[in-house]
Amino acid sequence: MKLLYFDPIVGASGDMILAALIDCGVPVAYLKKKLAFVPGCSLTVRRVQKNGVTARRVRFVINKKITEDAFIPLINKSRLSPKIRQTATMILNRIFAVEKKVHRAKHLHLHELADADTLLDITGTVIAIDHLGIDRVFSRPLKAGQGFIKTVEGTMPAFNFATAELLKKFPVEFLPAQEELTTPTGAAIISSLATPAEHLFMTSITRIGLGAGSMNIQDYPNLMRIFVGESSTTTQDECAVIETNIDDMNPQDYDAVITHLYDAGALEVFLTPTIMKKTRPAVLLTVLCSPDKITHLASILFKETTTLGVRTTQTTRLILPRTIKSISSPYGRIRVKIHRNNPARFSLEYEDLKKLAKKHDVAINTLRKELHAIVKTMLAKASS
Repeated sequence: MKLLYFDPIVGASGDMILAALIDCGVPVAYLKKKLAFVPGCSLTVRRVQKNGVTARRVRFVINKKITEDAFIPLINKSRLSPKIRQTATMILNRIFAVEKKVHRAKHLHLHELADADTLLDITGTVIAIDHLGIDRVFSRPLKAGQGFIKTVEGTMPAFNFATAELLKKFPVEFLPAQEELTTPTGAAIISSLATPAEHLFMTSITRIGLGAGSMNIQDYPNLMRIFVGESSTTTQDECAVIETNIDDMNPQDYDAVITHLYDAGALEVFLTPTIMKKTRPAVLLTVLCSPDKITHLASILFKETTTLGVRTTQTTRLILPRTIKSISSPYGRIRVKIHRNNPARFSLEYEDLKKLAKKHDVAINTLRKELHAIVKTMLAKASS
């Protein structure tokens, strides 16, 4: 599996992202040819020194005014692949929607974004990632500046209103720099294409690209770094762990708590016997969930258990790719979880198994063995 990992050292803008992708080996001539659907625009790429290292800088020379309402029609009329057109359009529509929301306007109100640079940066990035043959995209947290900056609309927060809206569900690290470190275009590209990942496992790194921004920030290098590498057949996601030790709760109540946690989106819930102070027998209650569900699931623990506090950490899961299929059997339909790269490895959905065993008055272990053999034969025929 081929991975791309955004590392916004200090900065994420459309031109920095595209420059880093070019530095990863995307041919400039290829990009120019693909971006020729935008009239009156040309791309220049050069190497620059930034904080002692060499990086790429890109610049679009635009000889013809193109209004934002022409961006998507131009993409739709181009000869780009349907996948590229769809992805670029999706990113642009996110920016348009956010700008309308921020300005409480029915019509587009892009100001500094209202030129063809935005269109070219976004479309060029999607073209470049497609050219590299990337399977999955990840990113470290994006950076945000503090304080205020000068804009065409006057003095505004360094963490732009539109950028903040685009990054509502994306991790952000605030730095004590009075600069706009992440632009709306950079935020839209990365939050649309990438899964947040503070830690990432690659079996090998094959390419590294550096894109330079135009700012010179005191104490910080205005650079975007991109890693391209290989991973095994496992997939990866960010996972949160919520834990609490409980020694004063009726054990009968755990069943209801666990059911509620699963209904609210927990990935896993389990209990571990433990010993607390004064040698009291206790339970370590552990919940695994996606990071955006920490607050909600913690509130359930506070409401439905006797705990007075929980611990939270964030980690990474390596997961074998799997699919879930509903398969017909002599006893009725049953869901089967199948390892995508090895169909011979599968498991029967326990809740379905339990219902069918009760319905047909068959011992569950007997039914499991029989259905396992049936499903194994079916999958072998399907893969042959």
